Amino acid sequence: MKKVIDFFSYLIDTIQLGFYYICLILAKGFFFYFYILSFSFEKIFHLKVFTTIKKFFKKKQNDPVSFLVVVLVFFIGVFLHTYLYVDKNDVKYIDESVLSNSVVDIEAPQETVVSDNETYSYNEVNLFRKYGKYDINSIQFSQLKQINEDVVAWIMVDGTNVNYPVVQTGDNDYYLGHDIMKNMKSSGWVFMDFRNASDLSDQNTIFYGHNLLNKTSFGSLANIFTEQWFHNSNHYIIVKTENSRHVYQIFSCYYIDPEVYYLQNVFYDMKYYQEFLEKLISRSQYDFGVELTTKDKIITLSTCTDDNKGRKVVHAKLVE
Repeated sequence: MKKVIDFFSYLIDTIQLGFYYICLILAKGFFFYFYILSFSFEKIFHLKVFTTIKKFFKKKQNDPVSFLVVVLVFFIGVFLHTYLYVDKNDVKYIDESVLSNSVVDIEAPQETVVSDNETYSYNEVNLFRKYGKYDINSIQFSQLKQINEDVVAWIMVDGTNVNYPVVQTGDNDYYLGHDIMKNMKSSGWVFMDFRNASDLSDQNTIFYGHNLLNKTSFGSLANIFTEQWFHNSNHYIIVKTENSRHVYQIFSCYYIDPEVYYLQNVFYDMKYYQEFLEKLISRSQYDFGVELTTKDKIITLSTCTDDNKGRKVVHAKLVE
């Protein structure tokens, strides 16, 4: 037993020593560039401050702990900027002006009014925030299709940040890792199930989006699962296509393990479709008091749970 303990102790010590030397080598390389830079400035400007900085970085070349601190700070900064930067996410509300069918024709905007005291620049780097500022009554699909021919709709969910163009392609994988500009991006984009008709004529039209921590994409669907949203929202979702506008009323929201049951899009057996609708209602976290029949068409919004092990699902039926 002692030999086993000694072996693992030796193994751990070897791994630690190896990790130390790897960090030492990386530290030498990393801080060497700053040493050379400060050395060059010292020669050019002849200032003592650069001499002090040069000595500092020369010393740090033999300090792997400092290198690890730099790496840790870097990744914390990336995490905070990428995932926890939420102050520019605007919750959207569907009021009478949004529900109206009056469309305002505008040219491609350079900037638009966000509030009485704020203007929004369309140079925003985060595309979810960029499109999230758009007025759904001013959407021009001809312009969107010039950006990406895969755009088939626009979706807006009351009381959330969801206010984005929707894309659709020949599979359900591509837009998990590409944005609306077709650039590779882990945040993906909001997309319609490839099996669905883009005119929303199927009995169940399905939309997907990542559950991002910065509350863009479908990250803000978490709002729907709160008492505050349930009591204060009008429970509407608007889906606008190039030729029509559809108003949906949410009737179910729930968490569930990954499955394909709620992802069925076409039903030929009306008895089974009725059972399907009743099943979705029975799963709901809240009682929305909405009745459904086999004549109803519904939409489904699906995203991952926060732990990425389950699914967060929202269903709504067509009311207008």
